[in-house]
Amino acid sequence: MSIKVKDLLNEKIAVKYNDKLFWYAKNVQITNDNVEIYIENSSLVTFDDINIEGVHQKVSKLSQIKQSDENNMNDVLVSSGSFLFINDKLVITQRTANTKYDPLHWTSPAGRCDRTILETGIKETIEEISITRDNKTLFPNIAKNFISDTKNIEFYKTSFENKQFPLKVYNINLYLDNILIEKFKSWMYYSKDVNTLEFRIPIFAKLDEKELKFSNPEFGTDTKLISVEALKSLETVPSVTILLNQLLKD
Repeated sequence: MSIKVKDLLNEKIAVKYNDKLFWYAKNVQITNDNVEIYIENSSLVTFDDINIEGVHQKVSKLSQIKQSDENNMNDVLVSSGSFLFINDKLVITQRTANTKYDPLHWTSPAGRCDRTILETGIKETIEEISITRDNKTLFPNIAKNFISDTKNIEFYKTSFENKQFPLKVYNINLYLDNILIEKFKSWMYYSKDVNTLEFRIPIFAKLDEKELKFSNPEFGTDTKLISVEALKSLETVPSVTILLNQLLKD
């Protein structure tokens, strides 16, 4: 069986490979506010305990790479998610107790990329965040109108300018075999500890908070809406900690 990144990104891979097979960046070039990410049809990676014919790279091996130049990196793991703000508060969810990294820490929805960066960010948000009122689902039902061709989500209008939260975002260009396949803007940071580029799509929404209920359908962990100031009292994953420091600084 021959598995290629192109098939994975086009969702032609069998369901049994969901959350088991991912891609990584062969090369990443960062210049000022621009990020060029290059993947190839061989840029596939799995966890150590999963063997898939034709896929030889393992997450543990790539996570141990120490880059000599963080503006020009090779063989970098990639994850994506979102920072979902409602009325200038952040939606966060708690990690499970048995997770390898940061157990029980508070995080935003995110996961390793098993499709393009933007689409992974939206997918993870839809899977991990549910918002209801009077037993009526407000999210993700409406967000399922997401269409990959238009890169748009109804109900939540993505914005990159917010007076209270002047988030630092980058211009992202994603290439497959040197062909541009996705162009968008995103918050980003590089985690040296696990050699991973972490992308978080900023999403801002205005919504009446009265009687809203938040949950995590995928993991069943505690999920809530919290102010930036209140975040300081919680144990958070590195991406949320960095975001918090940036917001408080600004």
